[in-house]
Amino acid sequence: MDGSLFSRDKLVTLDAIRAARANMPHAIRRTPIVPLARDSAEVGSEKLFLKCENLQVTGAFKVRAVFNVMHYLTPEQKAKGVVLASSGNFAQGFAYAGKCLGIPITVVMLDATSPYKVKGTEGYGAEVYLCGDDALARQPTVERLAQERGMTAIDTWEEPPIVAGHGTIGFEIMEQCPDAQQVLVPVSSGGVAGGIAAAVKLINPNVKVVGIQPERANAAYVSRQKGEPTAIDYWDSIADGLSARRPGEYPFMHLQAFLDDIVLVSEADIARAFRTILTRAKMLGEAAGVTAAAGFLSGKVDTSLKTVAALTGGNLTQETMAKLLAMAEASD
Repeated sequence: MDGSLFSRDKLVTLDAIRAARANMPHAIRRTPIVPLARDSAEVGSEKLFLKCENLQVTGAFKVRAVFNVMHYLTPEQKAKGVVLASSGNFAQGFAYAGKCLGIPITVVMLDATSPYKVKGTEGYGAEVYLCGDDALARQPTVERLAQERGMTAIDTWEEPPIVAGHGTIGFEIMEQCPDAQQVLVPVSSGGVAGGIAAAVKLINPNVKVVGIQPERANAAYVSRQKGEPTAIDYWDSIADGLSARRPGEYPFMHLQAFLDDIVLVSEADIARAFRTILTRAKMLGEAAGVTAAAGFLSGKVDTSLKTVAALTGGNLTQETMAKLLAMAEASD
């Protein structure tokens, strides 16, 4: 790890984010920003724009951070491989990067992980290791496997290059939409929210950055109220990609330093946002992916500001699509 760029007790810098962008291979896409009109009358005068990471290779944003982490591995670490825990999109990102770079990848998942995401991860050549039903058991399992197999354990919550990699999304937002007044980011463990917020605020501190989190998966919101990372003992959201029951220590530093606020959205808000994005923007977003936009579409944030919402992923099954549409219709 390059000590001049990273330290777990210091906030990520704009230089580290620029370096992360330089470390990205050509396969990583500079995803577009598209307008989203809430109705026909708003076409041409939209206030909400989507940063479409659902169009990223592997269908989600996390592959950016993955390649940045891989860049800092030693040749010996690359040869022995990497083990990590993921609910799906990090898994596919690491699996894809491992395939591209010839690095063995093992991913620890919960037994209840969607077969769709398991299959997608295995399809890139990674091993999936199921560890039961307790989300808090995933990282200890990662550490055990790393010790047994001589692999490098990656803590996807606490690695500074991950926050810097996510920050490249915020960097691009400010390049593509320099007059943005507000940026919305989904919050779970805090990595993508912290990374995007850091890039945006370091480039233009006048831009408002708001984290959006499901009411039923609100660990970062609770932690922000208490001023420290705090675990919750519940989780029940259609946004399965936002499953962290506590934010990471390192990402939380960035949430506190760079977010203006965290607001909560309901399950119905998420479902209606999914439907609106699908029918009006013609974009497919998973529930976690549309959560940031749900903050705007539900009126939970200032809708008078020119706003960019991170549409972070589009990996979902037909069954989940049908469920989201049914939820949206039932809430009308």
